[in-house]
Amino acid sequence: MKNLIKILLIVLFVSFDSFAQENFEFFGAIKLNGNDKTLITYRIVFQENNGKISGYSITDLDGSHETKNTIVGTYDKSTKLLTFQERDILYTKSKFAQSSFCFVNFSGKVKLVDNSSKIEGNFKGLFKNKTKCIDGTVALVGSAKIYNLAKKVNKKIQKSKQIDNEVKLRSNPIAILDSLKINKLSKDQNLNVFWESKKIKIEIFDAGKEDGDVITLFHNGKVILENYKVKNEKKIITVPVNLDEKNEFKILAINEGTILPNTAKIILIDENRTFELLTSFKKSENASITLIKKEL
Repeated sequence: MKNLIKILLIVLFVSFDSFAQENFEFFGAIKLNGNDKTLITYRIVFQENNGKISGYSITDLDGSHETKNTIVGTYDKSTKLLTFQERDILYTKSKFAQSSFCFVNFSGKVKLVDNSSKIEGNFKGLFKNKTKCIDGTVALVGSAKIYNLAKKVNKKIQKSKQIDNEVKLRSNPIAILDSLKINKLSKDQNLNVFWESKKIKIEIFDAGKEDGDVITLFHNGKVILENYKVKNEKKIITVPVNLDEKNEFKILAINEGTILPNTAKIILIDENRTFELLTSFKKSENASITLIKKEL
């Protein structure tokens, strides 16, 4: 499934045409300069208000280095000049230190309208301290174009007599695109979340049909929620945290319920910021969330 969506994004990276877009959401890829020509999937979502840009970017969608950053910038409607810069890391699955992250800084001509937009050009890579890292190129198209292409691909898949129904269901590119908008936490993964407040509010619930999924939640090895059956109604836990010390939350799947796998929607609330996760485990599998003090 991941290969299918990457193929769609890479095709769009090298082949642009006009498309309709209702919201400022773009999918595509970035390519770093140098010897490594690997394309890295990239998504940005932002709002433009009186020339000001604010939103977020996600790099390496559903990958082992998936990272979400805030973005800020400007848009001049008269000159069509769009600028945006990645700023703070909101979360990352990467094991690298904050100081080693290279942020995208883009400036280029863009016809930013609801029904026809694309973003392509060079970007500068800068560390948090504004020193230079790796430059590259970015190529993005609006979500409407991506979804239109996905619908065409899905139509061919569903009509094919050579593909069984189970594979058709798993290979639905529209569902795959939708899944990329959710931060999934799978077996043995660790999500580093950059935190500000001295407490964490955790909401746990089943976003679909209740099927008896049971989980146990730990904080620094201590059980804070044991053998909890996940329900549609939210379970809310507030835990004080000392950001100068270790803060690891581990989610363990006790069973798989009646509908495989064990899944739970988890929302982490930090002052005015929220982080939404979807866990997906087999029995006895686990993953963790580590709170890291946000650097000023």
